Amino acid sequence: NCSYFKHFTPGETSEIFEVTTQKEYSISAAAIAIFSVGFAIMGTICVLLSFGKKRDYLLKPASMFYAFAG
Repeated sequence: NCSYFKHFTPGETSEIFEVTTQKEYSISAAAIAIFSVGFAIMGTICVLLSFGKKRDYLLKPASMFYAFAG
């Protein structure tokens, strides 16, 4: 019943307010989330490898992976 919205949309041709999720948006949001998790994992791998044998050059790619994950 949309009688609450009658004062916002006067007349008998008032549209029904529906909340629908579009499938394309949810698929793209899931893909972005998966890429973000992948970048975070790659950044963590770089950080762990840099601490193992003093490979400081891996910290710059790790920071870029974390920035891409954000």
